[in-house]
Amino acid sequence: MRAGEAEAPPGRVRARGIPLGFFSGLPGRRPRPARDAGPLGAATRARGESDEPELLAYLRAGLLLHTERAALPDALAPHTPPLTRAASLLTDGTWVWRLDLAHYVARAHVRLPVDFLSAVRARAYVPPEVDAERLAALRAHWAHRAHWGP
Repeated sequence: MRAGEAEAPPGRVRARGIPLGFFSGLPGRRPRPARDAGPLGAATRARGESDEPELLAYLRAGLLLHTERAALPDALAPHTPPLTRAASLLTDGTWVWRLDLAHYVARAHVRLPVDFLSAVRARAYVPPEVDAERLAALRAHWAHRAHWGP
């Protein structure tokens, strides 16, 4: 979801999760539920948010939904060592993102949606508890092989 876009209705969020940072041009397969967040290069900036270290910690603390074992090239620096398990999926129970999103936020200060930033800041950067039923529902929706594109 791009900054400024309206958040999905609560029932839909509850059932499916909100895609975060699935930029076009990222290597690896894209889960079908992920909406294109636009070109990665267009989301980069010279400086990040003032609370970028806390945002990075939050992104890195996500719960694992699905593991993609392949090491993939860095989309912004393809001649550097590949990123291990880059296309794996993480969640906080509401939002769903790739493991490499934190890398791109740290390296290129990638812009994150205002709705996500507001939610994380309102939680004081502490990911919420996610119950097993919710995690199972998200895994069923996001990690099922039939939901992955080429």
